[in-house]
Amino acid sequence: MASLVRGRTVRSGPLALFAFLSVGTSCVWAADPPAPPPPPSAAQVVEALPERLIEPPRITQGPFVSGEELIFTPLRSEAKTFDVPYGTTVETSADVRERRNARSLSDAMLRLPSTIVQKTGPGQSSPFLRGFTGYHNLLLIDGVRLNNSTFRSGPNQYWSTVDQYTIGELEVARGPHSVLWGSDAVGGTVNVMPRRRMCFECGTHLNGGLFTRYASAEDALFMRAELEGNSGRFGWLGGVSWKEYGNIESGDGKLPNTSYDEIDADLRLDWKVGAAGLLTLAYQHVDQNDVPRTHTTVFAVPFHGTVVGTELRRDLDQERDLAYLRYGWEEAGGPFPSGHVLVSWQRQDELQVRERTGGRRDLSGFTVDTFGAAVQLDRPTCWGTFTVGADAWHDQVDSFQENFLNGVPQTPTIQGPLGDDASYDLVGVYVQDRLERGCWEWTAGLRFTYAAARADRVDNPLVAGSNPATAGNVIGVDEDWTALVGSLRALYHASRTWNIYGGLSQAFRAPSLSDLTAFDSTSVVETPSVNLDPDRYLGGELGAKHESRNLSMQGAVWATLLEDTIVRSPTGVLIAAVPEVRKDNVGDGWLWGFEVEAAWRFACPWVAFGNLSWMDGEVDQFTPAQVKTRDNFDRLPPLTSLLGLRFEPPQGRLWAQAEWVHAGKADRLSQQNATDTQRIPPGGTPGYDIFNLRAGYRLSRQTDLLFALENLTDENYRIHGSGVNEPGLNVVLGLDLRF
Repeated sequence: MASLVRGRTVRSGPLALFAFLSVGTSCVWAADPPAPPPPPSAAQVVEALPERLIEPPRITQGPFVSGEELIFTPLRSEAKTFDVPYGTTVETSADVRERRNARSLSDAMLRLPSTIVQKTGPGQSSPFLRGFTGYHNLLLIDGVRLNNSTFRSGPNQYWSTVDQYTIGELEVARGPHSVLWGSDAVGGTVNVMPRRRMCFECGTHLNGGLFTRYASAEDALFMRAELEGNSGRFGWLGGVSWKEYGNIESGDGKLPNTSYDEIDADLRLDWKVGAAGLLTLAYQHVDQNDVPRTHTTVFAVPFHGTVVGTELRRDLDQERDLAYLRYGWEEAGGPFPSGHVLVSWQRQDELQVRERTGGRRDLSGFTVDTFGAAVQLDRPTCWGTFTVGADAWHDQVDSFQENFLNGVPQTPTIQGPLGDDASYDLVGVYVQDRLERGCWEWTAGLRFTYAAARADRVDNPLVAGSNPATAGNVIGVDEDWTALVGSLRALYHASRTWNIYGGLSQAFRAPSLSDLTAFDSTSVVETPSVNLDPDRYLGGELGAKHESRNLSMQGAVWATLLEDTIVRSPTGVLIAAVPEVRKDNVGDGWLWGFEVEAAWRFACPWVAFGNLSWMDGEVDQFTPAQVKTRDNFDRLPPLTSLLGLRFEPPQGRLWAQAEWVHAGKADRLSQQNATDTQRIPPGGTPGYDIFNLRAGYRLSRQTDLLFALENLTDENYRIHGSGVNEPGLNVVLGLDLRF
């Protein structure tokens, strides 16, 4: 089976064919014909198991692995994490705000399996999920794509534009999820489910809250005020967050030029329609000012031999607005008893200010407006539960750059960081079938994707300079691609307490405007590459999950094969002292790893918890001599682990926990890592051991006090690939007041 990519054939392989045969059966859309009683379901089979295997309620307290949480993202329908054939994590609002008291969305993911959080700067953090970052991970807000065609391949700052205090649940689904969510869902898919009014009582009710966080080594003060209420079947929740980040105090002293400020606002309205429907209107606004990229400036502090930058200033101003309208229904009867429709608009504004030696000053940035629409329909049939849907996303991009010398404007440029007067379309249709047969659950799916990129003003990399008046220096881009990907997963209920799962999933990532038209300088200099094809991936996973009264655990071995992926290879050329890279579809390679996490209640009220992750990988690329070679995967994380002990009486007011975080030395460097001398020390990033203490005390039903001592030994360390060190000994105080 094949699809066409710009006149070429992209093989979707036997996986897509098998998935197609699995879901392409009869009796799907017609009314179900009379049939003999189906075989017993998994639940009925479990009921027949010996009574000794039927366990009391499971571990549900604290930031631990637990299969009792409901998760939507991996299957696009709610299921217990215990019953999902993927490695997953769900963090609640309480985990993010209280048990972790996280500095940002990315920091809320900092201790998860197969996850590291690279920090280019204090407000520019980017998670790595199973080895991938940037546009290889998909971030959703209530199912709306935050990703757009301007995202870079390497670490980017956009995850930091999500206010962590709007999180109701944070759903993390590791591994490829392109069948249900489309392009970019390679390393993992993260879905931020915003907080909302949950109670719809008779009459009118008003509630609210104040939340304050102070961190000494971050010199950071956060304040959040919110109101929520309902009038019968109509509910609302809105708030404002104010955040002031000072200069970080690392284990080796103050880090200058690491401060910035942020203000956020959000509002969500929900209306219960009938017995089964919910209509939602939501809006979010984030505004960040003067977020520094410190490692490129003269203010950078060397770390184990890293190089100090030469720029006098490099700051980002970022704004993001999101508005969406959704109508969803569940168990409503009819041909499609469950489903939803969605329309959305999102705008991201980015302005970068660079001041360099010799009186040079550059202003560059872009605005991208993204319009989205999606529909999903769910129907149970005699061949399982079918999910069908379609989504479409359209980006409109304007890009600019202005250069000054001693305050005098210089020659106009053709574009900013991206091609100007540009647009990008991403359209997909998908189908998935979930089938139960005895103790087995099978999940098969297919997605067809169409992507198109257009840019009217792109700087021709073959013509010197950026003057639009130079003959042949302005070119256009007009490309499109299609692809078909499939997924097949199985889950076996070995007992009431053990599930075993495995499967294969393909992923697809169409070339973005960043791939095709970027003329940007970050840790490297990218120039436009207009002849690129899509990335293709095949992910496999084999894992097990256990859930009993006092023990909850999951573990997996996973692998991802890369075919013709776009990789950035150093050319050996320096542009303004920054290494230039080329982009080519030569990235055949592999990644594999394992992860395990567990929580054990060995005595009430004591719980031990922890996780362990490791991975390795290689990918083809070009050397500066333009010789194709196989090299280490970019920014391979070291062995990482978390071990902790938690005290929390079921009816008590006090909880406390101790944590030990370990990371080994990250010395498996790629060619590009070796040239990133401002962020990665020669020979690799040193390992570290961090010890934290956290506690909370409930003064009353409305008031919680939060306390933490982070980095007790005042370790001077940085996460691999980061441009700034982490805080040293950090006293974190919090107050959560509700009324």
